[in-house]
Amino acid sequence: MLIADHRKVGIVESEWDGVHIIETPDLLWGRLRSGWDLWDLVNRIMYLARDKNPYDIIHCFETRPATIYPALNYLKHHKIPLVTDWIDWFGRGGLIKILRPKWYQFLFGPLETYYEEAFRRRADGLTVISTALANRAIDLGVSKEKICYIPGGTFPELFQYRTLEECRQKIGISPVIPVIGFCSDSFIDTELVFGALANVVKKYPSVKLLVTGSPGKNILDQALKFGVVDNLYLTGYVPFEELPWYLGCADLFILPFPNEVYNLGRWPNKMGDYLSLGRPTVANPVGDIKTLFENNDVGILADFHPDDFSKKIIYLLENQEVSVRLGSKARKVATTVYDWKILIRKLENFYFDTLKEFEDKQIYVKRNG
Repeated sequence: MLIADHRKVGIVESEWDGVHIIETPDLLWGRLRSGWDLWDLVNRIMYLARDKNPYDIIHCFETRPATIYPALNYLKHHKIPLVTDWIDWFGRGGLIKILRPKWYQFLFGPLETYYEEAFRRRADGLTVISTALANRAIDLGVSKEKICYIPGGTFPELFQYRTLEECRQKIGISPVIPVIGFCSDSFIDTELVFGALANVVKKYPSVKLLVTGSPGKNILDQALKFGVVDNLYLTGYVPFEELPWYLGCADLFILPFPNEVYNLGRWPNKMGDYLSLGRPTVANPVGDIKTLFENNDVGILADFHPDDFSKKIIYLLENQEVSVRLGSKARKVATTVYDWKILIRKLENFYFDTLKEFEDKQIYVKRNG
């Protein structure tokens, strides 16, 4: 069950790859269509009241009103376990600080934090995208045994390892110029990216920063500020199945990751794809990224400063044998740890464990009144 992209009235149902999809209407717009609308909430409660399907478990993606209240209302009449999911540190100094204006933070910050935290203990299980969120949940009183860590994964069959020559020939990029890959949807923390790029340009004037997605005005403004517009390669929107070919043109990837609360509480999903493509990554030592790099030779960690970041980039460009070795280990980690098939099996096992614990508790309550 999810929010329809634009629909304001009426529920639409469809099938996708064996999954029944229920799109509910929402009267809000833009980023506000994210679980706050009471009309959406009412539609979901009414739909679930009519729904006669026998469900085994409810898994709430985050716990905003339009998600948690219909779930809790349904559970009043059905004895099944509730699992909630926590994918971002948004309130309490998290992403709300950079993704929302100050007036929104002032008016709605406490509300965001309340809905982010208030229902975690009431659930029978919790999936988290980062160890920081797991620790935050434990501080809120959630039992460690009820928490399952599921970072973002990758599809190794799609994001295959291919040689630079193969990818660049298909996309039409010169085989002799250095290419740095950068994939993002929010394009935050780009000051470091362009400051480092400006340093790399001094040694490699022909270097290209390959940026996928629709970067918007912010990226061009930063490029103009640092004088590296000619060193940009903007792909624009790329179909998902073509994305591995474009990213495969990069000698290495970069992941700006400053030591901020919002980064401690999240996992950059592009990391799995970077690993799977068999290229090294230059990143910052923060949160679970720090742990990944320290436990596996998949790239190099750098200070959050353009000079050190560019120094590590240049090192990898000048030491191909090191890049190849790190890239090979990155691919292995992707296929043995971050493959979605592996992560989904972990989630499924967590469901079964949660169901068993719930059933045992129900039996105990019934026996003991």
